[in-house]
Amino acid sequence: MFYDVKILNPQGETKKIVSAQELSRTFWNAFFQTAEANKTLNTSSHKQVPAWVKKRLDMEYVFPRDNVNSAA
Repeated sequence: MFYDVKILNPQGETKKIVSAQELSRTFWNAFFQTAEANKTLNTSSHKQVPAWVKKRLDMEYVFPRDNVNSAA
């Protein structure tokens, strides 16, 4: 819900009155423009892991199939 807003000049006199309708229209236009700008082709919420992190994790992880071969 929006209310009329008075814009004052430095002397404190009313410079302009912005109506609630104008404020509402401006707000919702800006809202829908930013919502459209935030849409992307990739909609997954998972971030990609950098390649160097994957390599480091692979080096630190001991694969179960490697343990089976070494124990036999």
